[in-house]
Amino acid sequence: MRMVRVMTLALLAALGGPAAIADESSKAPAAEEKPFVPPDGWREKKRGKYTVYCRKESEVGTRFQKETCYDQEGIRAMLAAQQDDREKVDQMRRICGSQDACGSR
Repeated sequence: MRMVRVMTLALLAALGGPAAIADESSKAPAAEEKPFVPPDGWREKKRGKYTVYCRKESEVGTRFQKETCYDQEGIRAMLAAQQDDREKVDQMRRICGSQDACGSR
């Protein structure tokens, strides 16, 4: 137990003391973040203390619509994945612009 206290004090001294730790946690981000604006078709909903963004999508093979919800990080990841897919399709179109270029005869 005594060794744990000694190690903790040594760590605090190396970091500049408890004041340095308090200063790091109270620092505000340098650049202000813009407020998140969801893409068209997404609605903001509150689920307890969390804010999620939802939209209704049609499922194949049923007449019922399915509601999908994501948080901000989820929507950003989904949009990034969609952008990557678009870039891959565009790349394939540039490479395989004709049947001769793709070798499918």
